Amino acid sequence: MKKITILLLILSMIMPTASFAYSPFDTLVPQFTAIPTDTENAEEIRGSAKGLDILVNASYVDISDLYNKEEIIRLSALGIVRTYGARRYYPSEPATGYDAIYQLVRLSGGEEAVMARVDALMGSATSEDQFTRLLNQEMLVEAQNTGIVLDTEVVGLLEPVSREQLAVWVARTAGVPNNFDQQTSFAFSDWQSVNPTYRAIIEDLVSQGLMPLKNDGTFDPKGTLTRSELGEISNALLDVQADGLGMASNFGLVVGIKPETLYEDGNTIDRRTITVKNVDGTVTNLISETHTKGNVRVDYSVFKDNLSTSSKSIDLGDELEYITVEGVLHYAEVLDDNKVLERMGAAAEADLYSIYHYGTVSDLRTETRVVNGQSVITEIYRITDVTGNVFDILVNEDTYTGRRDDIITYKDGGIGGVQLLENGDAVQYLVNADNQVVYIKVAPHQNQQISGTIRTVSPIAEDGPATMTIFGYDDRVYTFPLAPYAILTINDRVTGIDNYVYGMPVTVDITNGYLVSARGESYSGEPGYIPPFGKMRMGKVDQIYQTSFWVNLSDDQRELYRVGPNTVFTKDGNIVTADALKTGASVKLYFDNIATDEISKVEIEAPEILFEIIYKGQLKNVNSGRREIQLVGGDGFSKPEFIANNDWTPAEAYTLNLKINDQTEFYAGDQKLTQTELSRKYQNYNVYAVVKSVYGQPTVVKLSVRTGGESTFSSRIRTVDHTLGRFDINTKENFNLTEGTIVIKDGLVVPNSHISPRDTVYVVSESPTGTYNKNAMVVKVVTPFDDIFDRIRIGAVENVNTSSFTLANYTSYTNNFLNAVNPNISGDYKFYTNSRIVDVTDPEEDLVLKASDFWHDAYAKSENVTEGYHPQTQGLQFQRYYAFMVVNPADNSVIAMHMRHKGLLPGQNIDDSLYKEADIAKELEKTYQNAVLSRGIVTGFDHNWDRIELTDSHDWTAYTGQWTANRTNIFVRYTDTIVIKNNAIKTVDDIQPGDYLYIMRIKDNALVIFIES
Repeated sequence: MKKITILLLILSMIMPTASFAYSPFDTLVPQFTAIPTDTENAEEIRGSAKGLDILVNASYVDISDLYNKEEIIRLSALGIVRTYGARRYYPSEPATGYDAIYQLVRLSGGEEAVMARVDALMGSATSEDQFTRLLNQEMLVEAQNTGIVLDTEVVGLLEPVSREQLAVWVARTAGVPNNFDQQTSFAFSDWQSVNPTYRAIIEDLVSQGLMPLKNDGTFDPKGTLTRSELGEISNALLDVQADGLGMASNFGLVVGIKPETLYEDGNTIDRRTITVKNVDGTVTNLISETHTKGNVRVDYSVFKDNLSTSSKSIDLGDELEYITVEGVLHYAEVLDDNKVLERMGAAAEADLYSIYHYGTVSDLRTETRVVNGQSVITEIYRITDVTGNVFDILVNEDTYTGRRDDIITYKDGGIGGVQLLENGDAVQYLVNADNQVVYIKVAPHQNQQISGTIRTVSPIAEDGPATMTIFGYDDRVYTFPLAPYAILTINDRVTGIDNYVYGMPVTVDITNGYLVSARGESYSGEPGYIPPFGKMRMGKVDQIYQTSFWVNLSDDQRELYRVGPNTVFTKDGNIVTADALKTGASVKLYFDNIATDEISKVEIEAPEILFEIIYKGQLKNVNSGRREIQLVGGDGFSKPEFIANNDWTPAEAYTLNLKINDQTEFYAGDQKLTQTELSRKYQNYNVYAVVKSVYGQPTVVKLSVRTGGESTFSSRIRTVDHTLGRFDINTKENFNLTEGTIVIKDGLVVPNSHISPRDTVYVVSESPTGTYNKNAMVVKVVTPFDDIFDRIRIGAVENVNTSSFTLANYTSYTNNFLNAVNPNISGDYKFYTNSRIVDVTDPEEDLVLKASDFWHDAYAKSENVTEGYHPQTQGLQFQRYYAFMVVNPADNSVIAMHMRHKGLLPGQNIDDSLYKEADIAKELEKTYQNAVLSRGIVTGFDHNWDRIELTDSHDWTAYTGQWTANRTNIFVRYTDTIVIKNNAIKTVDDIQPGDYLYIMRIKDNALVIFIES
């Protein structure tokens, strides 16, 4: 996209009049040409020498009204489906086990081996019935040899096959791996009727489109299916198996048909060559022949106008999909749904530099030119795009050879060249990176205008265009790709997409699904969304009820507002629920009309900032044009630093370029600075910058200038005076709290008012030149929840003594990072009579152990020897208990521990599946790849599924070392969870809506939940 944008800019500089709404032909404008059609190097593909057999097998008399008629004919032409005698398929008959096995064996490429064995076993007097039994036998043998069917599944194959059994066979054929994840939601509503072993794998098949659900949304595992439905499944499986069967497909447009008669050695050959221009611009000749000698017919099956026919039915201009097997043409379908057009578009869009244009033919002209010494007639079609830009499309025809490089043009349901175009035609045309027109489509422009507020924007990516998501005033959410030439303005000034922020009112113009212009308005620091005839109110929440709350408005009025079923709550740009609303929170309230008291949207203005990182360094440059600042090391030469735990750590680069925007705040002490003041007065000063991600770009939200020497302190706050803006610590150091002070608490940047006496803090201060005062630049409040997860231990129980035990293959958290699995034996962990130890192996009932039971019963590794163990077979010598627990850091004693036999998670069977003890650590490392730390507010429960719903939630991202906000509510399972509050054991029943939770989970299975006190 950038390449084309640059090209258009260069062209507009050279030819400034190209942007006029209309330009005469003597005005030079950018030009596009046709893609050359290379018939000289066309690929040649012949139909099958068994063309007659293919045509007969793909001809049926009982599927004319079948919904998937084309699929059955396609499968028949490709040899996956056979007629059941007399050109019949019997589509409504139940599909038997053998019906399924036949098709699956053919789809796996095993039919040739089957027929070789059948031929070897057949005698000269073999009857048709004997042949059928023999074929059944060898098809089954092949299915067993290839692992499609197990020995335990060979009963009742002449009877209708169940949907569940077929799904298992399809999964093995397609190579879909076994999936033992314990999922909590399925696409099919009757999941409880499905064998638990197969639930997840059937979910995978459904999601991949390999197994359909019934119309009522059920899977019906014990039910049967018809041969028609079996064909539907085989057709879906064909896409997966195509490469292994040597199948390849292509799409194109028929641009030539050449019938001819050849005579060779007494053989008369009627040949028909169909020339296809493929979607990638290449050319292929498809050849069919009828020979008088030997009655040979080289042909392929064709599906056209809902009929099974031969190659003779293909006409000039037909859109075609054709399929080869090992390079031989077996099947073609004449399309009538613009699939070739779409494929051409997809092929061109795969190159990011291809662009859709929408415009109107404003003029036509023909010229005779001399190109490379040849006389060429050039047709020029001048197009005025919807944006006002003007382009010429050129088509050349050699007057000597008659060769014409035309452009595929669709108009009035027909297909031809550009000569179909007339003055005034509305057109859509696609231009590739070489400025060549892929196709032209004449169709009225589908224009619409939408007004609403910005939800999100995304810049140009490697795999697609920039996009803008808008919440319309019609309460619908729209996402549009931006045309590369889109005109973007805010307050009538041209701007970039990154300046459209959440909540900004915007009106966009859409042409054929592409955003071609956007007009935004921003008259405040944080624009919001106000529907026409609506209103907005701002204030602080005073009291909260179930369906309403009181707000102290900014004009000192107090009003009660209602929360309706469609009220939307947002916080920091993310959707939350009403539970995220707290007394004292600042809010913006939006109403759909001025007369109502029912709120349409509540924006909770979080005073805290979910930041990514805090940098310090020397301010090297402020670039207003690019809206960014540049930081280098504090001495001007070294690397900038960022705060990690309670220390400064060097960044990876020597120079950091950080974005700034209209919401970025600059401070020098209590003085708020403008961007100009920062640039002119404080360049080369040391600064502290709070950075968060705004639409994927590191952006400064707050920057404080240091004007004196830096000192650091770690202590506890003794007193705080928020009126005077001061605090002191136990080491008798005094600090000023300024507007520029950055306060960090629980991974958030919070207002100064959030620090309190007795808080343990890490303080970075400055001493301004000429004073004895210390200004607090950064104050990090150390809370119990900074390292709450450090109390978790996970591993395999090794030795158990009377009051202590050890683990092997153990791990733990350090500063929210999970350590590598240590395969050695840990130190001792104490357990007391009040330690809660639970065996959760039985999914139906937990076994709560007394301390004495844990010691006396068989929980040590040495007490769990595998019967019949052999070092050369699968399975380990011991069948361990895997435990996760929370310890008291004061003495490493167990507060609560849950254990499971042979695996950490439900359904996991580590000790029976491995061959070597050394592999346990690797297996656990794989498990921990799905470990997630989360935190959030409880908003609801689903006790049927053992789930807690969290709003305003965040996940810890180990890669970046930060909490990342979730866009929507999340759910976690609490089935075997340890619940802790204030070092005391709790249950799920103790968790209440509104509680703030810290959760260690693997996928959606919560292992430990800490309730914030």
